[in-house]
Amino acid sequence: MKKRIKTKHQHHEDVLLKKFRQQIEDEVKTKYVNRIDYLVGANNELMRELTLCEQELTHKDYVSIPNKVADNIVLEENF
Repeated sequence: MKKRIKTKHQHHEDVLLKKFRQQIEDEVKTKYVNRIDYLVGANNELMRELTLCEQELTHKDYVSIPNKVADNIVLEENF
């Protein structure tokens, strides 16, 4: 009789532990999914803003210098 009661209690404990683990896992997963969604949204917003700034620059008069050439330009020489 005692073995059955012990096994029954152990079964209930196992079920509760599994339930608690699943609940904690779901809460953490939801938290991180929400955080990722927020960060992706913020990144997209910044990308739109950057694109708008770049478009404004293309409408002004300026000379575009490719990166290859820009790396070799010496702006000032202080000797």
